[in-house]
Amino acid sequence: MSDTMSDAGESTGSGAGKQELSKDQLKVLRDAFNAFDKEKTGSISTDVVGTILELLGHKLSEEELDEVIEEYDEDESGQLEFDEFVALASNYVEPEEDYDALRKELREVFMMYDKDAKGYLPVEEFKAILRELDGAVPEEELDDIVDEIDADGSGTVDFEGNFYNSW
Repeated sequence: MSDTMSDAGESTGSGAGKQELSKDQLKVLRDAFNAFDKEKTGSISTDVVGTILELLGHKLSEEELDEVIEEYDEDESGQLEFDEFVALASNYVEPEEDYDALRKELREVFMMYDKDAKGYLPVEEFKAILRELDGAVPEEELDDIVDEIDADGSGTVDFEGNFYNSW
């Protein structure tokens, strides 16, 4: 298996299904690892891997978990060192958003509703759009969303200012 090193100097793995991890993602994994390495031995019991993966939002069956542990506990010690843990967990960490692409997509959606091309929407129009997208949103929650986005109290939601910056 080929490994790559991140800027943080941790092995992140580069096999199928794995992704290069950012510093923030590595920090989350390091914190999770350290929380379960109570004796500070530099390894964690394979017994806690399922719990950690659940914390990352992935519940595996006993069989799946056994297969994963068998694959990554290379020395069959019943313990995972941090590099083994990162190689395993990199399969389950959500990829980071491409914020430029997300911004572009949000802008296109915003402009679809900004038919006059003013660069802003009146708050009531924005609330109507939210109701259209999800009719089950309570009015109080809509008001909270609008209060957060229209922090300056202008009565409008503009893309470059209060709309995009609130995401």
